[in-house]
Amino acid sequence: MVKQEIVEEIIEVIETDSDATIEPEEEVVKEVVKEDPVEPVKKVVKKKKVGRPAKPLEEKLAKQVVVKEKIIYMVQNDKGEYEKVKNTKMGARDLKKIELQKEKEQKELELGKKLLAKKNGKIDTRSTMKRTPAQIEATRKMVEANKLRRAEKNKATKKENKEIVKASVKESVKEVLQEPFYEPAKQVDPYANMIF
Repeated sequence: MVKQEIVEEIIEVIETDSDATIEPEEEVVKEVVKEDPVEPVKKVVKKKKVGRPAKPLEEKLAKQVVVKEKIIYMVQNDKGEYEKVKNTKMGARDLKKIELQKEKEQKELELGKKLLAKKNGKIDTRSTMKRTPAQIEATRKMVEANKLRRAEKNKATKKENKEIVKASVKESVKEVLQEPFYEPAKQVDPYANMIF
């Protein structure tokens, strides 16, 4: 903005004539504008940056100085070899799982088949139960019935395939025997009836 000073000068006109009939001249107002050289004012507006503010240099340097140490625990197993162990402290839950695992291995040796286990390590009773003689007899009958059903189904499909092949062969033979062999028509000699 430019500062302006407006100076009003009023000039009075002195009447020299005594004549009242002459209209007196009106006062003239002159406006003089004085401008001072003014420097432009710069308005600095700080915009807020988007996102998390940058960390100071001290924090950045502090992170670089920190050195991470990793400790690996090695535990000896049954064979005498060392294995990495994530959690060195064994809780009651872990000890119970180990005991259940040993029981499972013993029962597998007794039964001679692999047993199923639940998530918590307990043995699933469905895999340990022995089948009754009635169940064994029922499965044997079911297996025999399935074998017979499968054999009958195979015979039926073979018969159907043979019938389909026979029908198609008969049709093709009939077509060949019934339709005459195609012989191209002899060209008529245009000079045959002409006598020289």
